[in-house]
Amino acid sequence: MKQFLLQTDRLVLRPYRPDDWERVHIYGSDPDFSKYELWGPNSVEDTKKFVADMIEQSTSNPRYKFDFAICLKESDLLIGGCGIRRETEASHVANLGWAINPEFQKQGFATEAAKALINFGFNTLGLSVIYATCDTRNIPSFKVMEKLGMKRVGVIKGTKEIKSYIRDSFRYELLST
Repeated sequence: MKQFLLQTDRLVLRPYRPDDWERVHIYGSDPDFSKYELWGPNSVEDTKKFVADMIEQSTSNPRYKFDFAICLKESDLLIGGCGIRRETEASHVANLGWAINPEFQKQGFATEAAKALINFGFNTLGLSVIYATCDTRNIPSFKVMEKLGMKRVGVIKGTKEIKSYIRDSFRYELLST
């Protein structure tokens, strides 16, 4: 199975490795970090399972979900994760997502990683539509979507139960040109 490696000016997006769980756990275990997510805060076991699942997913055939560890190019320090995921192998629509350790936020890393995924999605995977969703309260996340040139196409009302509360989500899309 082909392993993909994506690079930007400052980042390397690479497959997860078993020892990545420690760096992922730094932000995955933070209750504030996961407040808008269905998951978290993670236990050590949750984080180890997540990394193991990402490693297994990278060997699946056919492969239609691509998740990467985001690492600083100059040091290989893992600072987050990102992914682009089709629903099925034949789908031309995919969901985009990212998570950046709070210590490295507000430096453009999420935007840089997402741009690499968008390029990969349209040029390598042949996608027609790339979309992303986020809790309507998650301003930094939808600001990244807007920086990427994604357009808000709707509000998904009350379809996400997060931390025992029903929440609304924004959906943003980018169409192949």
